Amino acid sequence: MYKKKIIVSGDILEVYEYEKNVVAGFKNSKSKGKGRSCVADIEEQEKNRELVLHRARRDLRRLINSNVNMYGVSPKFVTLTFSEDMEDFKKANYEFEKFIKRLNTYCDKSILYVVVPEIQKERLEKYGVAVWHYHVVFFNLPFIKANKLSNIWQNGFIKINRIDKVDNVGAYVCKYMTKDNKELKGQKCYFSSRKLYKPEQIKEKNRVENLVGALPVSALTFESTFENEHNKTLYKQYNMKRLKIEEVI
Repeated sequence: MYKKKIIVSGDILEVYEYEKNVVAGFKNSKSKGKGRSCVADIEEQEKNRELVLHRARRDLRRLINSNVNMYGVSPKFVTLTFSEDMEDFKKANYEFEKFIKRLNTYCDKSILYVVVPEIQKERLEKYGVAVWHYHVVFFNLPFIKANKLSNIWQNGFIKINRIDKVDNVGAYVCKYMTKDNKELKGQKCYFSSRKLYKPEQIKEKNRVENLVGALPVSALTFESTFENEHNKTLYKQYNMKRLKIEEVI
């Protein structure tokens, strides 16, 4: 049981303070009626989709921030496109998997990454064609010239974006995960390599209080209050990029 918790994702700390005690491990479930099927209407389906997308963005943001600058090299943000319209999502994923294998061979190590597939919005709106491309964050990729990386990709064009000056890389990448990608219904919104660092969740009262007490107001980047039928929550987000928090965690 706790009233405060902290999620640590690299330099980003999220503090949750609840009005009522939260029972650890408790999950609220609604029993399904027997003997009949319930089909959600369009409005309910849209709400569920937005909720799933919100959670996926949150998890992706935390995963990225937990791994940025953890491997001794600057992370690289690369967009991979196909020279010919790629409408088959399974085939596109297959080509991406082959690309990662070639990249691992070239670098002689397992390259760590997260990837967000996205539909090219302009093509979809203009021609009604769902054409795929990929946005990838590489965490431990050594320096490779753009033309060499393009040769390893073998499928078309690449674009490398600088993110070394981005304070919240996770939030920056999440903007590409939009509800316009309706073709991803029932599919994963993002993929990641194995052995990535995971965000840490802190609930122990003494640890939480000590850490919260050490957080400077100058590091606060966002604050909000939200509530549902079960509880009211005060949420604060801190960016500790320029501060050392290891001593108090």
